[in-house]
Amino acid sequence: MSLGGCWVVAGAAGAEAGYIGAQDNRSTGQTIDDQAIVAKIKTKMIADPVVSALSINVDSFKSDVTLRGYVKTEAEIDRAIEISKGTSGVRSVESKIVLDK
Repeated sequence: MSLGGCWVVAGAAGAEAGYIGAQDNRSTGQTIDDQAIVAKIKTKMIADPVVSALSINVDSFKSDVTLRGYVKTEAEIDRAIEISKGTSGVRSVESKIVLDK
């Protein structure tokens, strides 16, 4: 029984992770932290009666959150920012949400 093929797959996965890490200048730990921040914010938005979670995109890069999307009210923008700022691990929040009239 040969394990040669397994090593190739593992090597390729490691190379891919290294490539992605080099692309955005984050450590693996920071990438995981950013993904957790996005998941926490989106979960809070889904549960919130004011925010349309499907209308807002949440990105996190080194704990700095950017919100993008189109919403119907200023209250929705304000609440999305408030939710994001109140999420543990978030360093800053930038809103690029646009009011869709």
